[in-house]
Amino acid sequence: MNMGRDFIKKIGPLGMALIIIFGVLSTYMMFTADLGVPPRYRSLHETEYYRQSGETMEQLHDELREHVFPAMDGILESAVLQDSRQIRIRVNSAYYDRVKSAILRDFDEILFEFQRSPV
Repeated sequence: MNMGRDFIKKIGPLGMALIIIFGVLSTYMMFTADLGVPPRYRSLHETEYYRQSGETMEQLHDELREHVFPAMDGILESAVLQDSRQIRIRVNSAYYDRVKSAILRDFDEILFEFQRSPV
């Protein structure tokens, strides 16, 4: 008459142990899965510092190449544009939104020019 009680009787203690183990393992996997988002990176300086000169933009570019770009997929190339004091980042179109949002999470948009590339 009580379906829950009948189910418990049918699977027995071993079945219940398996259900609990499966639940714990699936919860663990959900919270430890790689989501494809690189860890947060805090830059050494503020936006105003980097916008001062081409040399400071080169410094930011070096920071990105060393700490941020290796953790991301889809970045094809990057270069400092001296005339506009920006960093041009060419990104595979499949990764464009993910890369752009990850970079803009930690840096101001004024520092970058993003280009989508159909590679």
